[in-house]
Amino acid sequence: MAAEGRYSRNELLFGAVGQKLIGEANVGVVGLGGLGSHIGQQLAYLGVLDYVLVDADEVTESSLNRLIGASVDEVGTKKVAVAARLIQTVQPEARIVPVEALLPAEEAFEALADRSYVFGCLDEDPPRQQLTDFTTQRGITYIDTASDVFPEGEYGGRIVTAKGHGCLFCLGEIDQEELRRAGMSPDQRRADDEIYGVSRDALAEAGPSVVSLNGVVASLAVDEFMVDVTGMGEPVRFINYRADQRTVGRRAAEPEPRCPYCSRWPTSESA
Repeated sequence: MAAEGRYSRNELLFGAVGQKLIGEANVGVVGLGGLGSHIGQQLAYLGVLDYVLVDADEVTESSLNRLIGASVDEVGTKKVAVAARLIQTVQPEARIVPVEALLPAEEAFEALADRSYVFGCLDEDPPRQQLTDFTTQRGITYIDTASDVFPEGEYGGRIVTAKGHGCLFCLGEIDQEELRRAGMSPDQRRADDEIYGVSRDALAEAGPSVVSLNGVVASLAVDEFMVDVTGMGEPVRFINYRADQRTVGRRAAEPEPRCPYCSRWPTSESA
């Protein structure tokens, strides 16, 4: 029996040409927590060799329940360093640019400017909006991921792939109230809290995050990347994962024809 090559099982799905295209792809991953650490690992196994990793946070004890590749000895280590080590364990020849910064840091956008694909693995909508603005100006495919747990008992996540025909903004996935709050000064926020009756920042505290939910969302996102890069098909605009119902489906989400972001996509036909 002939020995199988490293990517022989991949090539049974999308061929040697598809594998070559994956090896030539360059990606950015913004947010290396529960979702981004999964995505970095899976991209490495898939065969991606060129990365920009953006995150300013450190590993905490509470993140050890979901941060792929992190050990108890790495509490206090930057998440980008853990992700880079994990990727290079799988792909020793990987080219990795770690950026220890939060959006909208200029060094983060400068490092991401030459990317063909950017994965957003973020907890808040202001940086999601910033990535939408950035990627649509430059014609970068943006794959945004989110895992969610709601008080009503619903839990799961969603993936939005934006490449000029629907984005987070025109699909209604950006919380405009959250954006409004992000633009306020501390004094303005305090005044807003007095009107509201409770600190809205307290309402936005971190919620549940479970490794298995993150893993499903990350895998679905990497699948959309794989399909697009290899030419197997067009990525789905909006994938909805309802873990509480054990279902994965497409959301019938039509983009806004006059979206200010999609309409400026360099190769857009939606303008």
